[in-house]
Amino acid sequence: MTEAVLFILLITACHFNDAQAFEVSQADTLQIAQRVFKNECNVEKNCLLEWGPGEDFLSLGLEHFIWYPPNAPNIFKEGFRLYLQYAKEKGESLPVWLDKTPFPSCPWLSREQFLSSKDSQPYKDLMDFMLRTKLAQANYLIENTKHSLKDIIAAAPAKERPRISKYIAQLSGNPQGLYAIIDYLDFKGAGIGNSDEFKGERWGLLQVLERMGDRPTSQEALEEFVRSAKIVLTHRVYFAPNDRHEERWLQGWLRRVNTYLAT
Repeated sequence: MTEAVLFILLITACHFNDAQAFEVSQADTLQIAQRVFKNECNVEKNCLLEWGPGEDFLSLGLEHFIWYPPNAPNIFKEGFRLYLQYAKEKGESLPVWLDKTPFPSCPWLSREQFLSSKDSQPYKDLMDFMLRTKLAQANYLIENTKHSLKDIIAAAPAKERPRISKYIAQLSGNPQGLYAIIDYLDFKGAGIGNSDEFKGERWGLLQVLERMGDRPTSQEALEEFVRSAKIVLTHRVYFAPNDRHEERWLQGWLRRVNTYLAT
């Protein structure tokens, strides 16, 4: 199945709300997820469990699900416990200490504590779980994209929905456009509902699509998507609290967005 065909299935699912219209082979699903994972951490095994400098949370898996320790400031949407619920529903076996109701918070309270725990059983359990559920993580990525595209179109102002739908359709004509939409959605979210914001500014996929201008071809639409994404990410850094020092990450984010144009 080609990426262009895959995206047509995504759009069909968005418009007709038919789960049966969205069927992707396991091989295609995993290939897309691996490309996202390469962006997250260059497909390094250790990056399946990572606590970045200056961050208040652990990131896990192909998609870098956020997992907060107790009492951490929950600035961003926590995705790991949502993934645990999905994995459990799909029949995946969870480590005993994770298989609780509700799912527990991250057991490490700081990056330093996490880094010193790599010989511990919880660390080994988590690494094993993330390694053996790669396909489930990939399926979750595709399922999340399917639902999010539908929600993004619905969340846009009524008069903007035809324009947003048009841009999504244009991007679907370019295999790189499919990758761009799936990766950016995983990277910075949908930008709808109770999504993250700084001083009223959001940075999700909806905001990128809203800032795009009309372009006649799918390739030009992709170039416009990249231009818009760079503006949205730069605005995020500008409006972020000064003590977060988000300018240190901006160049890496912009390099990631540039990969959408690389074949």
